[in-house]
Amino acid sequence: MRESPPVSTNDSTGTLAPVSPQRAEANLWFGMVLAHAAAAMLFCAVAFAADFYRMRGFWPPASALPGRFVPSLAGLLLVAGGALLHGALRHVADPRRARGWLLGVLCAGAGFLATQAAWLHVLWWHRDLRIPDSGVFASVLYGLSAVQAAHAAVVLTGLLRATLRALRGLDARAPLRRALPGWWCTTVMYGVLFAVVYLP
Repeated sequence: MRESPPVSTNDSTGTLAPVSPQRAEANLWFGMVLAHAAAAMLFCAVAFAADFYRMRGFWPPASALPGRFVPSLAGLLLVAGGALLHGALRHVADPRRARGWLLGVLCAGAGFLATQAAWLHVLWWHRDLRIPDSGVFASVLYGLSAVQAAHAAVVLTGLLRATLRALRGLDARAPLRRALPGWWCTTVMYGVLFAVVYLP
């Protein structure tokens, strides 16, 4: 089934006119940049609030901070996924070669979310790091993690759609290019989370 071309309203006549592919792509990029900027602003607001409380002394000592192995593993999955995404873009013209790269990206993203969920589950149920009993630190940890994980899930959903498109033999270069800034945006957000929460 053929897809209908994008349309826009002609202000002079009130009728609908086709939108050029270039303009439609520009609109998608504009919306994507706004969405990432909104998520980053929310994330940074929580991060700056956390730094304020750290400077005021409302922070546990370094010996009381959770271990860093699992959070470091989650960060490595994001970096590996970004590298795989670059590889997928280089080979996207050949669906057979791109398939492995794209599946690797999806596995890295799903592995990151699963690792984060498992780690937060351990902190909540086995380390008794809960809200509000554990104070500001727990609120910052879960707040930053929730915002960053939600952003990562949105990016991963877009990548899944692009992967399915590529596997059907359709051109997936444009959606993959749009997903690339989102992936590195969520990676940078996680780096900030790691520095704020897990480093003394």
